[in-house]
Amino acid sequence: MAPKTNKNIQLASNILLIVLTILCVVGLLKASYALAAGLAWGWFFSGSHQLPLGSWASLLLKVAIVLLGFTLPFGELVINAGDSFWLTVTVIASAIILGLLLGKLFKLDKHQTWLISSGTAICGGSAIAAVGSSIKANHQQMVVSLAIVFLLNAVALFVYPAVGHWLELSQQQFGIWAALGIHDTSSVVGAAAEYGKEALEIATTAKLARALWIIPVALVASFAVSSGKFKLTIPLFIVFFLLASSIGSFINLEAFAEYIQPAAKNLFALSLLWMGTSLNKQAIKTIPVKALLLGVILWIVLSIATLALVFYW
Repeated sequence: MAPKTNKNIQLASNILLIVLTILCVVGLLKASYALAAGLAWGWFFSGSHQLPLGSWASLLLKVAIVLLGFTLPFGELVINAGDSFWLTVTVIASAIILGLLLGKLFKLDKHQTWLISSGTAICGGSAIAAVGSSIKANHQQMVVSLAIVFLLNAVALFVYPAVGHWLELSQQQFGIWAALGIHDTSSVVGAAAEYGKEALEIATTAKLARALWIIPVALVASFAVSSGKFKLTIPLFIVFFLLASSIGSFINLEAFAEYIQPAAKNLFALSLLWMGTSLNKQAIKTIPVKALLLGVILWIVLSIATLALVFYW
């Protein structure tokens, strides 16, 4: 292909990405469609830009969550987190145990098994990064685990709201289900935001409570694989979220809520768009069949089990 043609394609792809970004910012592109657009862009135009959109997307997500914290009173957070505490503990423990058993059955590398299991059980990429650091996983193992979790997140973003409406789940039921069954916080809030305002608030609270289990799981993983060292990683955005919630409890921000919540929702969509662009053909082609099978089975079992628990709780 001629250099001029390459430049034209690069220019067109960048213009398209700018347009999609603007649509997210002004609220004209919903979270699920933003992720789908990002995945399509990453598949066809990967390598046409050098911007660290994946890192920026992670930052945007954290900013959006902190913004949302200003509209969620701290007292309500404590009540919601307490209501789902034992359910969260049961789900996390069961998912990790099942993942380790399946990993042994499939004869997968222990590091790979821990990464996929913890990513599914807790909070996707954040858990993979923390556990990977504590067990000294290599780059390839990290990339494979992140790619699997991201693909399943994309599926969940479309499937969960559809199933929720089909089963006529309440806002509370769907919020808890999304928080327990979907990997990454970005997809949890994206799916919940599409389902309703109350579902978004409940899902965000329960999901962040679930994310705190990164620390004990990373500690257990480090001993299980005998890495010798444990790196304590506390997600600072959760601390800022709780601080924002506390501020919102003492200062009446109700008048600003109608602006804060849509802004946070638009940032969620933009973060999903940019995350989607970071997953390309090369990353997908590196996924071993057995590792993908572990991730898919574990996610399906977790989704069905948590749905049943929430439905009959």
